[in-house]
Amino acid sequence: MEHYLPGLCNIGKREIRKRFGLGLVGFVIALAIVYAIYLFGLTRLALLASFVFLILGFEGFYQGYFRFCAGFAAMGIYDFTGSGGSRQNVTDPSAHLEDMKKAKKIHIYSIVSSAVIVAIIYFVLLYKGPM
Repeated sequence: MEHYLPGLCNIGKREIRKRFGLGLVGFVIALAIVYAIYLFGLTRLALLASFVFLILGFEGFYQGYFRFCAGFAAMGIYDFTGSGGSRQNVTDPSAHLEDMKKAKKIHIYSIVSSAVIVAIIYFVLLYKGPM
């Protein structure tokens, strides 16, 4: 799909790859934080840092998966080139509303997914002994 559909698709193949790449960076940093917590016996409170990077990872993953950039939705634009040079404005208010609904869903999915993963990690570490 290489055309704008309100609330469904607002980025093309290059932008999708960028989102998956951003997600991968977030996941790698979160994993590094969890590994450091485990390796150095840091407090479980340090998991809050991984939560932030997991959100970044899930945001990138969900945006790539859904072919939809939440940031573009907030700015009222779409882009299928990946270069930023052909960004188009969303001029229809109802289309922008649909985009914002999708962006909100992506944010919620990311936060909930991150919370679940951090909770699982927290309880796995909890049973490994006090930190």
